[in-house]
Amino acid sequence: MIVGVGFDLEDIADFGRTMDQSGEPFLNRVYTAREIKYCQSQPHARQSYTARYCAKEAAMKALGIAGAEGLKWKDVEVVATSGAPHLRLTGMAAAAAKRLGVEKLLVSLSHSRSMAGAIVVAQGETPARSTRRVLPKRLGNTKTGKRAPTKKKQAGP
Repeated sequence: MIVGVGFDLEDIADFGRTMDQSGEPFLNRVYTAREIKYCQSQPHARQSYTARYCAKEAAMKALGIAGAEGLKWKDVEVVATSGAPHLRLTGMAAAAAKRLGVEKLLVSLSHSRSMAGAIVVAQGETPARSTRRVLPKRLGNTKTGKRAPTKKKQAGP
């Protein structure tokens, strides 16, 4: 059963400018040492870095934790061994996967000269449990800021 799906697409030139401006601290914050070593070994390192960034973002979306406080980029690692890449989760990403009953993450990376993207499919045996807090109706619509109508108690006999 599919528990979650995430997708991300990035412009390689834009991402490369971010890498250039932020330098080594950016790489060390976003990528594990193994990912950095792999990307640096590739003939087009920026494509590899960008595709891995997309995979991390897509995994976070599939797990419903993109932008969550306390989440670290290194909580999702793209491991490239012989054959297809796979994801290794630690920290908050691993905890979210466990909470959702994720048993397997499928990842596909792709890039051209100008764009890189990734899709992640989270699979599990149980239906997905939402990672988002649902506000009670009485708190109202968060988009409009209006309170939801409440039922008034009727005086009874």
